[in-house]
Amino acid sequence: MIVPSVYAAAVLTSVGQRVEDAALGGVRESDLFGSDTALNVISVPVILLLVVVIAAVAFARRRLAVGLGAGVVVLASAATSTLVKRIAERPEIAQSTTPNSFPSGHATIALAALFAVLMVTPRRFRGVVTLLGTAYAVFVANQTVVYGWHRVSDIVGACAIALFWVGVVRAVGPRVDRGERGDRDGSRAPRRVVTTILLIGTAVTFLVGVVALVVGLAGGSHDHGAILVAGRMASSASVLAVVSVVWLADRQHHADRTDTAALPAPR
Repeated sequence: MIVPSVYAAAVLTSVGQRVEDAALGGVRESDLFGSDTALNVISVPVILLLVVVIAAVAFARRRLAVGLGAGVVVLASAATSTLVKRIAERPEIAQSTTPNSFPSGHATIALAALFAVLMVTPRRFRGVVTLLGTAYAVFVANQTVVYGWHRVSDIVGACAIALFWVGVVRAVGPRVDRGERGDRDGSRAPRRVVTTILLIGTAVTFLVGVVALVVGLAGGSHDHGAILVAGRMASSASVLAVVSVVWLADRQHHADRTDTAALPAPR
């Protein structure tokens, strides 16, 4: 429901198009990052290599079924993003010169890759992987907006697609972690720190975005720079919110320790 709702509100209405295009109007050469390497990393060969690496890690940990599920998350998310982009045409009802871009393939892959890697990562290391992967996904989302490649709705649509597929795989696929190797062991404190960072980050970026949007829309003429900041914050908040949902749904914030008494005796 999220993808069609966002598409209908932001892409199929003149108001939605004008607000998002106002953010694109705030893009300046001085705002651009020195390199688009973070975006260029996301390509078909890299995606395939990622799937191979995920399968290899899963095989090494004797969780091949989980590795296959993780591969499905990446490939299905990428395929869905490409399909939606071709189907969801953008009617030019607001005289925009920027072509259709819904949803963002780069943001979709960045998030899907994070979720897939987390599926095959031992539980004790998932906090670090989550923070690093989230930072990269936020950076990608911001960079696509700053470069003028994508609008906020494109990022929200990408987040929804990645969340959908990780939800499907986790619901009908193999159990990701049975705790049979002590993956649930380790101090709870680091996991609580990750939870705090994600939730506070989501709230702060959302509030800053709202304030920037109000400033940008106040008065007779739009402040395109402020609206661009609002777009960047909204994109960041979307990524952080989706990662927070997956993190909390996976019970990472208060997972119990492994019950060693229930483990099979060594042979």
